[in-house]
Amino acid sequence: MSEFAAALLRQDMAAALPLLTDDVVFFYSNGTAIIGKAAFAAVMTTSWKAVEDYRYAVHETSWLAQSETAAAVIYSFAWSGLAHGAEVGGGGRATRVFRRDRTGGLFGGRRSGWRIAHEHLSAGQWTPEAG
Repeated sequence: MSEFAAALLRQDMAAALPLLTDDVVFFYSNGTAIIGKAAFAAVMTTSWKAVEDYRYAVHETSWLAQSETAAAVIYSFAWSGLAHGAEVGGGGRATRVFRRDRTGGLFGGRRSGWRIAHEHLSAGQWTPEAG
């Protein structure tokens, strides 16, 4: 999770894309659905041009499930930046699903390991129950 966020904050698409599955699907809180790495790269590149001083933070993570091949986490997020000189921002709650790639070593320029297969962002607060 932190490696993906760090790549986006650096605006380093070359580092972010290998952390996604080829068939990744993003659902954004504005109703947008983004399918595939190329579509994600296009959306983020456009966003980076529109928003300066982009900041993003993840809070209150709670891992719901993990197996040998899949994992799911829910969390709160917040983002901010400058667009046309004005402060912009937002936040909400998210679900992220990971799929494990067990190709081993380098395969087609990709490392083996966990990749984001789906992310669903929505408005509203989420706070884990006190345990």
